[in-house]
Amino acid sequence: MQFRFLLKALFGLCLIPSLSLAQRYEFGTWVGGSTYFGDLNTNTSFKYTQPAAGVYTRYNFDSRLAAKLSFTYGGVKGMDSASNFYFEQRRNLSFYSSVWEAEIQGEFNFMSYSSRNPKMKYSPYFLLGFGLFGFDPKTKYGNTVFHLQPVGTEGQGYPEYSANDPYKLTKPFWVIGGGFKWKVSKNLSLFGEGAVRKTFSDYLDDVSTVYPDKLILQNESGPLTVNLSDRSLELGGQPVGATNKYRGDLKKDNYFFFGLGFSFTINSYKCPFLYKDDY
Repeated sequence: MQFRFLLKALFGLCLIPSLSLAQRYEFGTWVGGSTYFGDLNTNTSFKYTQPAAGVYTRYNFDSRLAAKLSFTYGGVKGMDSASNFYFEQRRNLSFYSSVWEAEIQGEFNFMSYSSRNPKMKYSPYFLLGFGLFGFDPKTKYGNTVFHLQPVGTEGQGYPEYSANDPYKLTKPFWVIGGGFKWKVSKNLSLFGEGAVRKTFSDYLDDVSTVYPDKLILQNESGPLTVNLSDRSLELGGQPVGATNKYRGDLKKDNYFFFGLGFSFTINSYKCPFLYKDDY
């Protein structure tokens, strides 16, 4: 009898660290939408929301604090034709881009949240983190799609604008947001989340500073570059793209991801006679 008890105790003690550690890890996915906010969406409109999805792994330090590593892919889009402002309608710029990102987040649960305790099955939460995102703004002109970064629509890369280098297509960002999580079972959780990405780039939409000199663009690259820089030419009338005239507002661009998802806790070991109720 004592031997059996000792054997169970030793076996259980060996499994507790592995069981407890496994229960702290979650793996999940989500689907939803992404919306861009910047020079080509000053209305803060969700009209051109694009699909988005992601995968992640979360480590729960305890019932309040967690850390999450995420990989996300979505789309962003904006166009002046949807603006309520006359100047922006006349400016007539547009863009779209895929966005990928990798990020690390910290989460704080406003209520105790645990897979073991039935009284801790749900909680709103706050998140804060940082990461890297990649983008590649494009536009359609006529029946052709153009990648805008190599064009240099604001003089980037031209000798006459030596201080204006081509912008990088990978940049850092901060993320801030929140959500609500609900433990359906010991292993399965559901959640809804929304978070804004505060980027370190003003060129997500290829719009930032002022119009360059059209003669420089014409001589260095040809009429196509002039037309991509000042899309008001397509509308006829007086073009808005005068040299050094406002084209963008110098504020950094942002985008917003939101969605619904689930996570699954993988238990590597099961111990029917002894386990630790720590998370």
